Amino acid sequence: MKTTTTPHIILALSLISLLGSSALKAREITVKDQTGLSSALDAAQPGDTVKLMPGEWKDVAFTIKRGGAEGRPILIQAQEPGKTILTGNTKLEFDAPYVTVDGVFFYKGAIADGSVIQFNSNHGTLKNCAIVDYNPPAFETAYYWVYFKGDYNTVDHCYFKGKNNLEPLIGNNEENSRYNSVTGCYFKNIPYNVGNGREDIRVWGPGHREVDDTDGCYFTVQGNLFDHADGEGTEIVSLKSNHNFLVSNTVVATKGCLNIRRGDCNLVKGNIVLGEGREGASGLRMSGAHNTVQGNYVSGCEYGIDIHAGEYIDSPLTGAYKPDMKKGKGGGDLHIPMYPQVQDLTLSDNIMVDNLGADLDVGAGYKKHWPEVQIVLLPEDCQIKNNRFIRSKGGDSVVGTVPEVDPPLDRFQFKTNTYEGNILLGGKNAFPPASQGCKEESVPAGWTVEQEMANFKPLAANDVGPDWVITMRKAGNFPMEDPASSDRPINEEKKKKKKDKG
Repeated sequence: MKTTTTPHIILALSLISLLGSSALKAREITVKDQTGLSSALDAAQPGDTVKLMPGEWKDVAFTIKRGGAEGRPILIQAQEPGKTILTGNTKLEFDAPYVTVDGVFFYKGAIADGSVIQFNSNHGTLKNCAIVDYNPPAFETAYYWVYFKGDYNTVDHCYFKGKNNLEPLIGNNEENSRYNSVTGCYFKNIPYNVGNGREDIRVWGPGHREVDDTDGCYFTVQGNLFDHADGEGTEIVSLKSNHNFLVSNTVVATKGCLNIRRGDCNLVKGNIVLGEGREGASGLRMSGAHNTVQGNYVSGCEYGIDIHAGEYIDSPLTGAYKPDMKKGKGGGDLHIPMYPQVQDLTLSDNIMVDNLGADLDVGAGYKKHWPEVQIVLLPEDCQIKNNRFIRSKGGDSVVGTVPEVDPPLDRFQFKTNTYEGNILLGGKNAFPPASQGCKEESVPAGWTVEQEMANFKPLAANDVGPDWVITMRKAGNFPMEDPASSDRPINEEKKKKKKDKG
């Protein structure tokens, strides 16, 4: 039978097509003040762009409650990147999925608590934005600059300078926050002050409190530059969960270390740490099980790699033991180790150059705070291979701890670690268990640092952060990068009592 399409059907199909095309057509909405912003955000549809005009936007209620769709996010964008300046007590909240905020500048504001920017939903993106000196009058007023409370959110090519109060600069929530990322960002001149929990990035998630949890956080920290970004001066990036990725970052003259503080199955790979002899600048530190630390470069630091000793928590070894109790997901008390035992670590192909202390310390922190804390579990079943340690001025390159055997520590037996193919140029092995896998050689004639770094390319200021910041810097028009503008007096009394908590 022949089918005939009548003119009426053709007209109806054409109208449906036009209506569908109109519904999908993205709009551009330009706004100049908070009233216009609120109306635009309430009316925005997937694919729409909301343009923010240049000027100072003070005390803005910037809450995004309407979301986009996969492939068609709502874009909220500075009309001229860097010239929409958010001040006062302005906060930004992503309360809906598939939203991108691009090119805004948070400058010299302050909030009372919470976070300057918070992701409360999924698939949000903050890119080409900056936060500079957004600090409260009092150091003790605690808040994050960026906080993730959702999945698949991204902070990309942003600039952060000058955070000087309590709480980390960037944090990830304990629960329901997975697959978030921080990429291509510049952390610049974050002043040191005494206060535990002031990391540049702290990644909570599964494996933080319930140490036997096999779930993961899957947080990515990749391609960022940390430049004089001291914070608390102990941890620069602190992984406190399972299944995270700390990859291809550069650290320059920054107090603290890159740290797997707790958590399993993390990857730390291809990072470059240039201490430049700065006091407190450190290399890599790790706790937990099944982690991989591979292909990193550390030079000019107080130490290279610390494989930390773990805490025994099954029973008191002395009457002086004071266990650390935390709240679990269900609200009950949990007894967790200050440092989980290192087990099945793969430590390979790392290069350490001219560090002040040891290039490798196996069992660092053994009996630290003893007997109130029981840090007596040495690393076991680790594969330490094909690392290259260079000390042009000599000294001990590899050190470690042999377990005590007197009561009450005579109960512990540890699996052996494997050492293979490690080269020590100019340095000595001072740890007998590693002797078979550590070959001592003289530094070759004509050796240079440049040769050693041939396969590494440190990130520089103009490789990261927003393009508009790079343009202003090149033109000599970015005075807010001044390191002294956000310094506070250091509390010397608190400095004496500082303790690295879990």
